[in-house]
Formats: sequence, structure tokens, C-alpha cells
Amino acid sequence: MNRISNLFKSTQEPILNVYATAGYPNFGDTMLVLNALQEGGVDIIEIGMPYSDPVADGETIQQSNQVSLDQGMSVTHLFDQLKNMRQSISVPVLLMGYINPVLQFGVERFCQKCQEVGVDGLILPDLPLAEYQLSYQSIFEQ
Repeated sequence: MNRISNLFKSTQEPILNVYATAGYPNFGDTMLVLNALQEGGVDIIEIGMPYSDPVADGETIQQSNQVSLDQGMSVTHLFDQLKNMRQSISVPVLLMGYINPVLQFGVERFCQKCQEVGVDGLILPDLPLAEYQLSYQSIFEQ
């Protein structure tokens, strides 16, 4: 059973889910932020994958995306930063972002890297359900 299911089955208390943009405020801060969030008592961490055209996000996330991208953050760098994540992070971790960077990286390769570093789930709000079911569900469920 995965960490997300285990969390929801193990508590009746409200769950604290916190979002942070990868590579913000500084390029190398991703793991520092994740560790601080876990030490602060969060139950789930969402890591925002910076994207150059975050039209569905508010101003704060748009600005953090831009700062992160200006410092060189990319999907490749994010996976590099997360490679030893499970040595210190035990809470569920989700990646949240837009489908375009996932497609550019390669869907199968992206899913493989998620498994390698210990990502528990994805939130891709601009991926239509029908397209997910038709084109990607079998890949994401591996």
C-alpha cells in the first residue's frame, strides 16, 4: 500500500497538505524546504514543478515559478535534487504542475524518475481526464 493510502487510513484527523515551488527561494533549497515542512508537521508535501506559462496559477505561484526558472530549475534538476529524498522524507510527496514539461521530458521517463526518487503521486490539472484515460493511464499506473 502506498504512503498516501496509508496516511488516509491511519488518521481521522484533518490532513495538512502544503505546496512549495521547487528551487524556491533559491535553486538549491528544495530539500531544505521539504525537510523543514516535514519537521513542521505537514502530512503531505506538494512540490510545484516550475513552468514558464503558469496561467492557471495565482500571482504568488507565478512569481515563485519565475524566480525558480531564472535560477535554472528544470524537471531534470528537480529529479537530481530529489534523488536522495527518501533518506530523510517519510511523508507522501506529490509533484504538481502542467503536462507540457512532463511531455517534453517524456512521459515514461518522467514516471520512471518519479518511482526512482520516491514520488507518491502527480497533480496535472491541465491534463483532461479523457486524454489521461486514453493516452497515459496505463503509463502512470505502472
